[in-house]
Amino acid sequence: MQPTDFDRINLDGIDAVLTDLDDTLYSFPPTHEHALHTCFAQESFGMEWPEFRKSFDLHRNKVVARLAPQGTCRTRLFVFQSLAEELGLPRPYGIAADLDILYWDSFLQKMTVDDGALAFLQRCAAQSVKVCVVTDMTTHVQVRKLRRLGIEQYVSHLVTSEEAGAEKPDRKMFQTALAKLNAPAEAAIMLGDNRAKDIDGARDCGIRTALIRLG
Repeated sequence: MQPTDFDRINLDGIDAVLTDLDDTLYSFPPTHEHALHTCFAQESFGMEWPEFRKSFDLHRNKVVARLAPQGTCRTRLFVFQSLAEELGLPRPYGIAADLDILYWDSFLQKMTVDDGALAFLQRCAAQSVKVCVVTDMTTHVQVRKLRRLGIEQYVSHLVTSEEAGAEKPDRKMFQTALAKLNAPAEAAIMLGDNRAKDIDGARDCGIRTALIRLG
């Protein structure tokens, strides 16, 4: 097996690991595409796939711009509701609620933990290094992801943007995680795939970092 970015992380002097979830502990794009295809098969809104895909992204960006930095800005329910409202469909909230459930059920069914990430989490457990997931999302969805990935036993704490009231790279996210882990910044490391959100945000708090590129 080829070395991964996780293999290069030295835990000497580290008491706490902060880690992103999406596209860090598992691959997000294929799971997202699978979930969207499942929703499209259920409700195409009279569109072909390319138009449906483009419309989803357009409304997702609108919702994020309107609701950020709340964790709810990442919800799929409001995206589908916005789309249905634009089309003038009756009871758009009901359509959106059904598609939101379908999206996450199919998303969770598809997702699998990255092998390198799992081995790293097991290494943390073996060395009694505490782990906190720091993620921009609603809490209940991220808890479901941790359970589906089978890594809940390796993660002692979770910080979401819904709880912190801000998204990465806001200092609140990282400071909340450090407080839960009862660890100083100099004894922690932050893992993530997004340089601006994960890496720069953590460094601004005095936390060392490791950029993760799956695959």
